[in-house]
Amino acid sequence: MLLKSFTLYVLMSSKRKTILITGGLGQIGYYLYEELKSQYNLCLLDNKSSSKFEPPQDVIFIEGDIIDSEVFSKLPEIDFVIHLAAQISIEKSTQSPLFDAEINIMGTLNVLEYALKQNVQKFVYISSAAIFGHPEFLPITEDHPRNPLSPYGLSKSVAEKYVKLFSELYNLNAAIVIPFNLYSPIQAEDDPYAGVIYKFIKQVKQGKPPVIQGKGDKSRDFVHVKDAAKAIKLVLEDDKGNVTVFNIGSGKSTTINDLARLIIEISGKDLIPQYTDARLGDINHSYSSIDRAKRELNYNPVISLKEGLEELYLKLQ
Repeated sequence: MLLKSFTLYVLMSSKRKTILITGGLGQIGYYLYEELKSQYNLCLLDNKSSSKFEPPQDVIFIEGDIIDSEVFSKLPEIDFVIHLAAQISIEKSTQSPLFDAEINIMGTLNVLEYALKQNVQKFVYISSAAIFGHPEFLPITEDHPRNPLSPYGLSKSVAEKYVKLFSELYNLNAAIVIPFNLYSPIQAEDDPYAGVIYKFIKQVKQGKPPVIQGKGDKSRDFVHVKDAAKAIKLVLEDDKGNVTVFNIGSGKSTTINDLARLIIEISGKDLIPQYTDARLGDINHSYSSIDRAKRELNYNPVISLKEGLEELYLKLQ
């Protein structure tokens, strides 16, 4: 049914370029679908291991895994690639570094090889702020040293290097996007980027005070996935030709204390945060410089944290 509906859709949209989005049923994939569907034909590749939504009727959907090189023979002709598919759990990466590397490094190599064979117009790789480790300076720029603290961060950093190498060796037009702490109404409690938001909202909705690990003075850069999706579109359509790297965040630092207070304020409830032992190994402060994206892409996040949290508070169960 999905293949048939897409065939009809392509016939109506034959002049459109086609974008392959790996990991297309995830959180970023959903907002990219909403952002791109009116201008492009979309092909979503996903193994459905952590889907956030069902495949829409107006795309071609291929169920498969990027570590299976045979899956790429099932794809239509592609003009662009946005590579989202990854193992994103830091905890799982420490438990099974080999599995993490297989997906994030070998899987990325499979997608890069496919992109070369397709002679795509652009390859956009979605990296992770986990590549940086403990910041040596703030705000974190794209040129900050890569000192990952987990196999996950290391595998994403290695994949970055492969993207850059393919660009230099094979003239692949590529770009790298580094998102910071993403959040949206379709995130999950175990989301590695902004699960703290989900946990705090869930606690407050139940009339319980948010529980903060440590003193609450650690800070993060929270950015709505809708803003991130708009930024990825800008990166996709940027025509500089050389491999470029862009941080995507809010460019603002929010402490965990301020996050908890803001959620309590939105709820209108009379609650006071509670504190427990700090989690070992946590980075104290992390927020991005988005000057390059502002300057070169005219990127400007428009959803304030308060506005985004109000949306989440209404929608999260």
